Amino acid sequence: MVNITKWFLLGATLVSMAVIFVSALIPVAYQQALVNLLVGELAALTLAHSTYRVSSGKQVSPTAAAIAILSGVVLFLSPILIEPVDPILSVMFATGAVVTIGGLVGVLGRFLGGEEGRQTGAERISSRAGN
Repeated sequence: MVNITKWFLLGATLVSMAVIFVSALIPVAYQQALVNLLVGELAALTLAHSTYRVSSGKQVSPTAAAIAILSGVVLFLSPILIEPVDPILSVMFATGAVVTIGGLVGVLGRFLGGEEGRQTGAERISSRAGN
């Protein structure tokens, strides 16, 4: 479960980083560009923090997971509320869903991770090797 959580959080971090640059590729309203920049950056920071914590044998911070979920919902709903232009609508639906699911995976990893979720990567490798 730890590896799944770690890799999914890493993927969600990369997606949230890509959201920051979407406005440079697709012409959108100023307000949408600002939401992409600010909320995308916040999501990237919290998901990267969660990825680091999972990779170093700690559980995901509940605050970081909540911020990631909220950021994903805002990214998902922003084009509907600001300017529903077809390309940005599809992109933001997909990226908002990935960021939201990244936060939810962090929450699930916190509750279902068990003892393995509290070990560092080196400890997990060592225990699998029989040492």
